[in-house]
Amino acid sequence: MTTPRTYRNRLVLVLAGLLTIRLIGLFVAPWGLHGDEAQYWAWSQDLDFGYFSKPPMIAWVIASTTSIFGNEEWAVRLAAPFLHIATSWMIFLTGLKIFEARIGFWAALIYTLMPAVWLSSFIISTDATLLLFWVTALHAWACLREHPTWPRAVQLGLAIGLGLLSKYAMAFFTPVLVLAVLFDAPTRKALLGPKGGVAGLIAVACLAPNLMWNAANNFATISHTAENANLQQDLFNPMEVLTFWIDQLGVFGIVVFPMLILAIIATFKSKLSTPAKWLAGFAMLPLLAITLEALLSRANANWAVTAYGAAPILVALWAIESKKRMTWLKGGLAVQTAVVLFVGLAATTTAGVDALGLDNAVKRLRAWPETAKAVEIKAAEKDYDFIATDNRLVFYDLEHYGVGETPLRMWRLNATPKHHADLTKTLPQGDGKILLVSYYESFADYFREDFEVITPIETLEINLGPKKTRRLYLYEASGYSITEREDRT
Repeated sequence: MTTPRTYRNRLVLVLAGLLTIRLIGLFVAPWGLHGDEAQYWAWSQDLDFGYFSKPPMIAWVIASTTSIFGNEEWAVRLAAPFLHIATSWMIFLTGLKIFEARIGFWAALIYTLMPAVWLSSFIISTDATLLLFWVTALHAWACLREHPTWPRAVQLGLAIGLGLLSKYAMAFFTPVLVLAVLFDAPTRKALLGPKGGVAGLIAVACLAPNLMWNAANNFATISHTAENANLQQDLFNPMEVLTFWIDQLGVFGIVVFPMLILAIIATFKSKLSTPAKWLAGFAMLPLLAITLEALLSRANANWAVTAYGAAPILVALWAIESKKRMTWLKGGLAVQTAVVLFVGLAATTTAGVDALGLDNAVKRLRAWPETAKAVEIKAAEKDYDFIATDNRLVFYDLEHYGVGETPLRMWRLNATPKHHADLTKTLPQGDGKILLVSYYESFADYFREDFEVITPIETLEINLGPKKTRRLYLYEASGYSITEREDRT
């Protein structure tokens, strides 16, 4: 008989092995920072309680690693694999608490072998911390249903609060929790009283500094999150919905995602236990909400990532009821892991990526030191007051890799800020001489509107691999003014 201790020990060995593989890959991969990662790194150099597009947790996490190990790419990303391994462990503990060790074991494997988790273990993103706090909140709820205690109430409040400081998508947790309080007797007994009140107060207290930062900055993060909805006049986009759902096969797994849908259907047929129905609720709400978002506008594949905190437990519960289902689950995990390991091994070298024809997928991670150096050399040719660029991702990559002593600033396309560099590093108006580094060839007319003098210099061309080139259009400019200008987009 396989005991809970056996499953625990097996999982420790698996997670330790995966962590080792992912750390090795992190250290040897030759890829530079993506612009978003460079942006988060820049935030970590100026710690605050909020930033234009995200709450502050990602900056705090990066600061915790780079303050010790420096600013190399691997140091910026170092927390990611540890965060996902910790999430896997919390999923195991949650499955163990609600059901049994075997379900917790398979749920943890489903999560840690997700294609999206493999990818996310090699980059630094807000999803890594979000998912850890989401699952920690789920674990607190599971414990409170069984035996309400003050430590678990505190855990719930902290997990929700810190999750909101990671990404506002943590809010998807609360509607299902509220419904559980209303309609699930064990949850109602645990949280409809002082413990629930304290958990709520703790969550609000965690989020309060970020809300105050938003209030002092025209509610930048909240407004940006709302603008992501991007509702258009055409409010019916079925192809966006189809694309979003196909993308979930790549996020959760080409076999495991259909198994999730079947497991959710089984809950409606009352074939699974009451806790399983709430797990289905925690998984369904993000998927349905983002499906609606896709229908009305657009949706990125990872916007429903919080579904995959509860989903692995639900899939494991459903799968172990049948040998056939377990065969499909094991086969699906084996195949996707083999594919990921093959592609991942190739991705540790530029030659491997080029050989597989994946150069387009990594072009934004290539040659940023060379790009920054080329800009620095050009800036040194004349006594420029500022280097300015028109693209957020270019700005942050240049900032991370350095362009010498000339201050780097952000030229605004719009009168109102659209991202953090617009808000904090905007190009000052005046007669200063500026080296303008443009990502967009089509912006020349905008530059003529904003500068008294604008002279094209040359086009930088940086080799990014087979048939891939980064082109940056250089201008010398002066007399910058945006008085009474309206937003252009």
